[in-house]
Amino acid sequence: MGSGRIQKIKGTEATISDPFVPLGAKSFNLSSTKGFSVGDSVILFRPGTVRWIHDLKMDQIVARKGTKQWSPDYYNLEYERVITDIKGNRLFLDNPVVMQMETKYGGGAIYGYHFNGRINKVGIENLYLESAYTNDTAENHGWVAIRMDKVENCWVNHVTSRYFGYSCVSLGYGARNTTVMNASCLDAKSIITGSRRYSFNNDGQLNLFMNCHATEGRHDYVTGAKVCGPNVFYNSTAERTHADIGPHHRWATGTLYDNIQTTGQIDIQDRGNWGSGHGWSGVNQILWNCKGASVVVQDPWVSGHNYCIGLIGNKGKPRFKERNEGIWEGLNRKGLQPTSLYMAQLKQRLSNN
Repeated sequence: MGSGRIQKIKGTEATISDPFVPLGAKSFNLSSTKGFSVGDSVILFRPGTVRWIHDLKMDQIVARKGTKQWSPDYYNLEYERVITDIKGNRLFLDNPVVMQMETKYGGGAIYGYHFNGRINKVGIENLYLESAYTNDTAENHGWVAIRMDKVENCWVNHVTSRYFGYSCVSLGYGARNTTVMNASCLDAKSIITGSRRYSFNNDGQLNLFMNCHATEGRHDYVTGAKVCGPNVFYNSTAERTHADIGPHHRWATGTLYDNIQTTGQIDIQDRGNWGSGHGWSGVNQILWNCKGASVVVQDPWVSGHNYCIGLIGNKGKPRFKERNEGIWEGLNRKGLQPTSLYMAQLKQRLSNN
């Protein structure tokens, strides 16, 4: 666990001058690139605005006790990137835009930052962790087996947790470029209700979970609120699950669920007033060659799409049936190629280097 937080470097901000920057773009024009250099770490900033929230209808959540309508300041998104090239006023980044930027919703900006106190190159390997408990609904015992936050370029490999109340591995908002692989979260013990049994939880960005397994979880492969992508969950399984896999909280952007198999649900939808008013759980979320008993994929009113490609399973019942369907292709068609979108993109990146 490191310390500190993202801190803007004064005098480095430049606005994006393009009126529209699409999903997947790795370059765009700035008002000025003066002061920026190749190799600089920068924040790609996308502001939350009143108009955007209104068009997304997240100021109109049907209220119940504790419901909070979305507030613009809370939805300022900070994507960590590195400058790879500069040509005139055009800036090139190492990772793509995962949520379109539009002038009508406040556009976007770039600024330099530092994260003093963040630690790096930490590895945790070959551990078995077990929490002592008194009964199946006990909560006064071990909660998170491994938590990483305010770290980068780290990894967790060949780790098993058993009987913990929350998760095997939980990555905080300050965790980036971290890989969790060959890990198992087994037989969680807690009350089966909210804020429990998030077997593999990711709130950070540029993180990868692969070859993982979970039993008796609720949200087994899950992201929280305002999670800035890209992030990947790949080649992982869940059994005897008690809730759903997918973006869980508020507005995760740019997550790939690739070859995820569950005996339960996978959902990408408007969660409405569940929790404290979760609303739309995410945008530009992709299910690729996944398998689930019940799957819901819907599109938000603005700012992008959600995709379900090559699912083996059944369309589930959404919270709100009148929401727009996401983009579905290849439902219950086996053999869709490429087998893994993540591996295909990795191969392409490596061949280009």
